[in-house]
Amino acid sequence: MKKSIIISGSNSELAKGVADKLKKKYDLIFLYHSKKNRVEKLKGTITIKHSLNDDVIDLYEKIKNKSKNIHGIIHFNGVHNFKTLKSVNRNDFNDIFEINCLTFIKLVKLSYYLDNIQSILSISSVSSKTGNKGISLYSSSKAALNNLIKSASLELSGKNIRVNNIILGHIERGMGKKTQDYLNEKQLKELRNSHPLGFGKVEDLFYTLDFLLDSKKSRWITGSELVLDGGYLA
Repeated sequence: MKKSIIISGSNSELAKGVADKLKKKYDLIFLYHSKKNRVEKLKGTITIKHSLNDDVIDLYEKIKNKSKNIHGIIHFNGVHNFKTLKSVNRNDFNDIFEINCLTFIKLVKLSYYLDNIQSILSISSVSSKTGNKGISLYSSSKAALNNLIKSASLELSGKNIRVNNIILGHIERGMGKKTQDYLNEKQLKELRNSHPLGFGKVEDLFYTLDFLLDSKKSRWITGSELVLDGGYLA
Protein backbone atom coordinates (compact mmCIF):
# COMPACT_ATOMS: atom_id res chain seq x y z
CA MET A 1 0.00 0.00 0.00
CA LYS A 2 1.37 3.40 -0.99
CA LYS A 3 2.06 5.73 1.92
CA SER A 4 0.23 9.03 2.26
CA ILE A 5 1.55 12.42 3.37
CA ILE A 6 -0.57 15.28 4.71
CA ILE A 7 0.62 18.70 3.57
CA SER A 8 -0.88 21.54 5.60
CA GLY A 9 -0.54 25.00 4.12
CA SER A 10 -0.81 23.77 0.56
CA ASN A 11 -1.65 27.18 -0.96
CA SER A 12 2.01 28.12 -0.73
CA GLU A 13 3.88 28.18 -4.03
CA LEU A 14 6.81 26.49 -2.31
CA ALA A 15 4.55 23.74 -0.92
CA LYS A 16 3.17 23.10 -4.41
CA GLY A 17 6.68 22.87 -5.84
CA VAL A 18 7.72 20.32 -3.22
CA ALA A 19 4.43 18.43 -3.54
CA ASP A 20 4.92 18.06 -7.28
CA LYS A 21 8.04 16.01 -6.51
CA LEU A 22 6.71 14.16 -3.46
CA LYS A 23 3.66 12.87 -5.33
CA LYS A 24 5.91 10.54 -7.33
CA LYS A 25 6.61 8.65 -4.11
CA TYR A 26 3.59 9.29 -1.87
CA ASP A 27 -0.14 9.85 -2.10
CA LEU A 28 -0.74 13.44 -1.01
CA ILE A 29 -3.54 14.95 1.06
CA PHE A 30 -3.62 18.74 0.96
CA LEU A 31 -5.15 20.64 3.88
CA TYR A 32 -6.07 24.26 3.30
CA HIS A 33 -7.95 26.77 5.39
CA SER A 34 -11.36 28.10 4.54
CA LYS A 35 -9.91 31.61 4.74
CA LYS A 36 -8.52 30.80 1.32
CA ASN A 37 -11.07 30.93 -1.48
CA ARG A 38 -9.59 28.08 -3.46
CA VAL A 39 -6.62 25.81 -3.82
CA GLU A 40 -5.00 24.74 -7.08
CA LYS A 41 -5.15 20.96 -7.00
CA LEU A 42 -2.23 18.96 -8.32
CA LYS A 43 -3.24 16.01 -10.47
CA GLY A 44 -3.49 12.84 -8.42
CA THR A 45 -3.79 14.57 -5.03
CA ILE A 46 -6.64 14.97 -2.53
CA THR A 47 -7.65 18.36 -1.12
CA ILE A 48 -9.55 18.88 2.13
CA LYS A 49 -10.94 22.25 3.11
CA HIS A 50 -11.20 23.00 6.81
CA SER A 51 -11.57 25.94 9.13
CA LEU A 52 -9.06 27.05 11.73
CA ASN A 53 -11.94 26.70 14.16
CA ASP A 54 -12.62 23.05 13.25
CA ASP A 55 -12.28 20.58 16.08
CA VAL A 56 -9.43 18.07 15.61
CA ILE A 57 -11.94 15.20 15.60
CA ASP A 58 -13.87 16.93 12.81
CA LEU A 59 -10.66 17.24 10.82
CA TYR A 60 -9.85 13.57 11.42
CA GLU A 61 -13.32 12.58 10.20
CA LYS A 62 -12.59 14.39 6.94
CA ILE A 63 -9.25 12.62 6.54
CA LYS A 64 -9.84 9.05 7.75
CA ASN A 65 -11.71 7.86 4.66
CA LYS A 66 -9.10 9.30 2.31
CA SER A 67 -6.23 7.08 3.45
CA LYS A 68 -5.56 4.38 6.04
CA ASN A 69 -1.79 4.63 5.70
CA ILE A 70 -0.80 8.21 6.56
CA HIS A 71 2.95 8.12 7.09
CA GLY A 72 3.75 11.79 7.73
CA ILE A 73 2.62 15.39 8.09
CA ILE A 74 4.38 18.45 6.71
CA HIS A 75 3.49 21.77 8.35
CA PHE A 76 3.95 24.40 5.63
CA ASN A 77 1.61 26.94 7.22
CA GLY A 78 3.16 30.36 7.38
CA VAL A 79 2.08 33.96 6.93
CA HIS A 80 4.32 37.00 6.90
CA ASN A 81 3.82 40.49 8.25
CA PHE A 82 5.92 43.47 7.22
CA LYS A 83 5.31 45.87 10.11
CA THR A 84 7.48 47.53 12.71
CA LEU A 85 6.81 46.87 16.38
CA LYS A 86 5.45 50.40 16.63
CA SER A 87 2.68 49.61 14.15
CA VAL A 88 1.63 46.04 15.03
CA ASN A 89 -1.65 45.46 16.82
CA ARG A 90 -3.45 42.60 18.57
CA ASN A 91 -5.10 41.37 15.37
CA ASP A 92 -1.73 41.18 13.62
CA PHE A 93 -0.36 39.15 16.52
CA ASN A 94 -3.34 36.79 16.62
CA ASP A 95 -3.31 36.17 12.86
CA ILE A 96 0.42 35.42 12.70
CA PHE A 97 0.60 33.13 15.73
CA GLU A 98 -2.66 31.36 14.87
CA ILE A 99 -1.41 30.31 11.42
CA ASN A 100 2.27 29.81 12.20
CA CYS A 101 1.97 28.11 15.61
CA LEU A 102 -1.54 27.00 16.53
CA THR A 103 -1.98 25.09 13.27
CA PHE A 104 1.12 23.06 14.17
CA ILE A 105 -0.36 22.21 17.58
CA LYS A 106 -3.55 21.11 15.82
CA LEU A 107 -1.52 18.78 13.58
CA VAL A 108 0.22 17.30 16.63
CA LYS A 109 -3.20 16.59 18.12
CA LEU A 110 -4.31 15.04 14.84
CA SER A 111 -1.36 12.62 14.92
CA TYR A 112 -2.83 10.89 17.97
CA TYR A 113 -5.67 9.64 15.75
CA LEU A 114 -3.42 8.33 12.96
CA ASP A 115 -2.23 4.78 13.56
CA ASN A 116 0.62 4.59 11.03
CA ILE A 117 2.15 8.04 11.23
CA GLN A 118 5.91 8.11 11.80
CA SER A 119 7.10 11.62 10.99
CA ILE A 120 5.99 15.23 11.46
CA LEU A 121 8.00 17.99 9.80
CA SER A 122 7.72 21.75 10.06
CA ILE A 123 9.22 24.58 8.06
CA SER A 124 10.73 27.37 10.14
CA SER A 125 13.00 30.24 9.11
CA VAL A 126 16.49 31.63 9.66
CA SER A 127 14.72 34.78 10.84
CA SER A 128 13.77 32.84 13.99
CA LYS A 129 17.47 32.89 14.93
CA THR A 130 18.23 36.57 14.37
CA GLY A 131 16.72 39.97 15.09
CA ASN A 132 14.94 41.56 12.15
CA LYS A 133 13.47 45.00 11.60
CA GLY A 134 9.96 45.00 10.22
CA ILE A 135 9.22 41.27 10.55
CA SER A 136 9.28 40.89 14.32
CA LEU A 137 5.95 39.04 14.52
CA TYR A 138 6.94 36.56 11.83
CA SER A 139 10.37 35.98 13.39
CA SER A 140 9.01 35.53 16.91
CA SER A 141 6.27 33.15 15.74
CA LYS A 142 8.87 30.99 14.01
CA ALA A 143 11.04 31.07 17.14
CA ALA A 144 8.04 29.85 19.12
CA LEU A 145 7.52 27.12 16.52
CA ASN A 146 11.15 25.99 16.98
CA ASN A 147 10.46 25.24 20.62
CA LEU A 148 7.10 23.63 19.92
CA ILE A 149 8.89 21.11 17.69
CA LYS A 150 11.23 20.12 20.52
CA SER A 151 8.38 19.74 22.99
CA ALA A 152 6.28 17.77 20.50
CA SER A 153 9.18 15.42 19.76
CA LEU A 154 9.34 14.45 23.43
CA GLU A 155 5.59 14.11 23.84
CA LEU A 156 5.24 11.94 20.72
CA SER A 157 8.33 9.79 21.24
CA GLY A 158 6.22 7.24 23.09
CA LYS A 159 4.24 6.74 19.88
CA ASN A 160 7.47 6.44 17.87
CA ILE A 161 6.61 9.58 15.94
CA ARG A 162 9.62 11.66 14.98
CA VAL A 163 9.18 15.46 14.94
CA ASN A 164 11.76 17.60 13.18
CA ASN A 165 12.20 21.15 12.00
CA ILE A 166 13.85 22.73 8.95
CA ILE A 167 15.37 26.17 9.50
CA LEU A 168 15.01 27.54 6.00
CA GLY A 169 16.95 30.30 4.32
CA HIS A 170 15.82 32.29 1.30
CA ILE A 171 14.23 30.13 -1.39
CA GLU A 172 13.55 31.57 -4.83
CA ARG A 173 9.89 30.50 -4.71
CA GLY A 174 7.01 30.97 -2.31
CA MET A 175 7.38 33.43 0.55
CA GLY A 176 11.02 34.04 -0.34
CA LYS A 177 9.96 35.27 -3.76
CA LYS A 178 7.27 37.51 -2.24
CA THR A 179 9.81 39.01 0.15
CA GLN A 180 11.79 40.30 -2.80
CA ASP A 181 8.87 42.55 -3.73
CA TYR A 182 9.53 44.56 -0.56
CA LEU A 183 13.23 45.07 -1.23
CA ASN A 184 15.03 47.60 -3.36
CA GLU A 185 17.93 46.57 -5.59
CA LYS A 186 20.56 47.26 -2.91
CA GLN A 187 18.67 45.31 -0.23
CA LEU A 188 18.13 42.37 -2.57
CA LYS A 189 21.83 42.28 -3.40
CA GLU A 190 22.71 42.33 0.30
CA LEU A 191 20.26 39.49 0.96
CA ARG A 192 21.72 37.41 -1.85
CA ASN A 193 25.28 38.06 -0.63
CA SER A 194 24.30 36.93 2.88
CA HIS A 195 23.73 33.44 1.44
CA PRO A 196 27.27 32.22 0.55
CA LEU A 197 25.86 29.44 -1.65
CA GLY A 198 23.20 31.69 -3.16
CA PHE A 199 19.42 31.43 -2.81
CA GLY A 200 17.93 27.97 -2.44
CA LYS A 201 15.79 26.04 -4.89
CA VAL A 202 12.72 23.84 -4.44
CA GLU A 203 14.91 20.78 -5.02
CA ASP A 204 17.04 21.63 -1.98
CA LEU A 205 14.02 21.57 0.29
CA PHE A 206 12.53 18.49 -1.37
CA TYR A 207 15.64 16.34 -0.81
CA THR A 208 15.77 17.36 2.85
CA LEU A 209 12.08 16.61 3.41
CA ASP A 210 12.39 13.30 1.59
CA PHE A 211 15.27 12.29 3.86
CA LEU A 212 13.44 13.21 7.07
CA LEU A 213 10.26 11.43 5.94
CA ASP A 214 12.20 8.22 5.33
CA SER A 215 11.92 6.20 8.52
CA LYS A 216 14.95 4.08 7.67
CA LYS A 217 17.36 6.86 6.74
CA SER A 218 16.34 9.22 9.56
CA ARG A 219 15.10 6.68 12.13
CA TRP A 220 17.20 8.15 14.97
CA ILE A 221 16.53 11.83 14.31
CA THR A 222 13.88 13.68 16.31
CA GLY A 223 13.57 17.08 17.97
CA SER A 224 16.22 18.36 15.57
CA GLU A 225 16.66 21.62 13.72
CA LEU A 226 18.18 20.97 10.32
CA VAL A 227 19.55 24.23 8.96
CA LEU A 228 19.04 24.58 5.20
CA ASP A 229 20.19 28.09 4.43
CA GLY A 230 23.10 28.19 1.99
CA GLY A 231 25.38 29.35 4.80
CA TYR A 232 23.25 32.30 5.98
CA LEU A 233 23.66 31.49 9.67
CA ALA A 234 27.30 30.40 9.43
